Amino acid sequence: MALTAITIVRKFFDIITRYNPDKMNERDWLMRFIILETVAGVPGMVAGMHRHLRSLRTLEHDHGWIHHLLQEAENERMHLFIFMQLRNPGVIMRLTIGVAQALFLTTFNLMYLLSPKFSHRFVGYLEEEAVHTYSLTLKAIDEGKLPLWSNMKAPSEGVEYYGLDPEKAMMRDLILSVRADEAVHRSINHHFSDIPQFYEISNDKI
Repeated sequence: MALTAITIVRKFFDIITRYNPDKMNERDWLMRFIILETVAGVPGMVAGMHRHLRSLRTLEHDHGWIHHLLQEAENERMHLFIFMQLRNPGVIMRLTIGVAQALFLTTFNLMYLLSPKFSHRFVGYLEEEAVHTYSLTLKAIDEGKLPLWSNMKAPSEGVEYYGLDPEKAMMRDLILSVRADEAVHRSINHHFSDIPQFYEISNDKI
């Protein structure tokens, strides 16, 4: 069900963004990245909030979930600001982002209330789509289809965030780093879906 859901979301997103990796230029990829990262920053924050509130209600420790989920949301937000060094969205794009975020926030909040297990599996597949997107971007760079990025230095905010060499780091290195983050989020969310979502009341309960 989660895989089917993310497949439908992916196809819809591809249609509204006119996705065609064979014909996209740097500006097109940036638009996709920015919209993708504004949506990708939602699940970690929503899930972290649910875990936090449940921990308060049940007086149970969360065993590290909250910290990781909020860290995931922050990481996705940093991706956004790194890419925004290269393009500042206009009014139409900002409206698109606002609508997409409102719809996804409402939907994912309900999803997590009904089934955290399903929600984490959904995010795992969502992050896999992000890995695929960045992999296609790297392929386009290597094939010379994105000449501006082939010779572009990595944005300064990305260099600082990832600790890259400020003299040698290129745009390709930045995208490799972002893709690695997405791969970690993918694996962790699948792991979260595989294990019990909430711990039983423990002996160290206050």
